[in-house]
Amino acid sequence: MERAGAAGVITLLARPGTLPEGTAEVALAPEEARHFTVRRGNAGASVRVLDGRGTVATGVVVDGARVRIEQLTRVAPPPSLVLAVGAGDRERFGWLLEKAAELAVTEVIPLETERSRAVAGRLQPRHLDRLRERARQAIKQSGAAWAPVVRDPLPLRELGPVAPGGRWLADIAGRSPGPVREAMTVVIGPEGGWTAAERDWLEQAGFLPVRLAHDTLRFETAAIAAAAIVALRRREQSR
Repeated sequence: MERAGAAGVITLLARPGTLPEGTAEVALAPEEARHFTVRRGNAGASVRVLDGRGTVATGVVVDGARVRIEQLTRVAPPPSLVLAVGAGDRERFGWLLEKAAELAVTEVIPLETERSRAVAGRLQPRHLDRLRERARQAIKQSGAAWAPVVRDPLPLRELGPVAPGGRWLADIAGRSPGPVREAMTVVIGPEGGWTAAERDWLEQAGFLPVRLAHDTLRFETAAIAAAAIVALRRREQSR
């Protein structure tokens, strides 16, 4: 499905920093040229080009491998929303990243926790390049100007300095979500949950236990539920 309001316009990706100001031609990456061909695009077709870092271009395909840029727009970044998630199963983590791109999540931090280390198919540093590209590819459908930044895995106890704004800890026993701040960080536990020591550290670091649903959620579902709740609260508070 194409982005709403863009019927007939194919969305393509460009690497950050490669979209020029003013009218100019840019070469498509091979995978984007293939995507255009698969979509049965022809020379002269109008396209929308995103770099995932706030630059949105419109232009015309010249020959299937190049686009003539006609207009460039810079879009301000969305309010900061960081999801710090126990680095569990990498395939489910990839699904999480796709949905995070659709919900204006600005940053995803895979957390190294005591129980995530026991997951056989857990996310590891060698998987990150592919997962980052998966997050970028997701904005083709959502039309978002910004893709979430996917950080290197981080030990839980190093999270404090990189957790901006209000702090939530997803917890089935927590309170209902309240107002959100301009910047938010939400921590989601791994399969098996937190150890007692990890939970104590999180609460001492100012993470407020918040209940996201009536029942226990898997880590990827909890992360997306948190993002949706923050987005809804922000919309309500802006009225």
